[in-house]
Amino acid sequence: MATRVEWAERVQRWERSGLSAEQFARREGYKAKQLYWWRWKLRAEGASQPSPPSVEAPRFLPVHVVADTSPVATEPIEIALPNGRVVRVRPGFDPATLERVLALAAEEAPC
Repeated sequence: MATRVEWAERVQRWERSGLSAEQFARREGYKAKQLYWWRWKLRAEGASQPSPPSVEAPRFLPVHVVADTSPVATEPIEIALPNGRVVRVRPGFDPATLERVLALAAEEAPC
C-alpha cells in the first residue's frame, strides 16, 4: 500500500502532467477517484504537513555558445546635456570617471 508521501508525489506528477485524472490514473495503473481523494486529503491537511520533497530529476537544456559578433565601437559617442554642453567619450572609458564628468557638466555653473 502506498504511503502518504508516495501519494503526494503522485498527485504532484498528475497536476504537472496536464492530463485528466482518468488519463493519468490509467497510465499509472490506479483509479482516478484515488487521485481526487488524495488531492482533497492533502489539501485538507494543508499547512499541518510539509510537502514532500520533489524527487524529479533536474532537466537541462542544450546550450550553444557562439562567437560575439556585435560591432565594437571605435568612434567616440557624444552625450548632449540639457544645458547645451556635449561630452565626447572614447571607447574604453572608465565608468566612474564618466559619471563624475557628467555630474560636473550637468551643473549650471560655467566650467
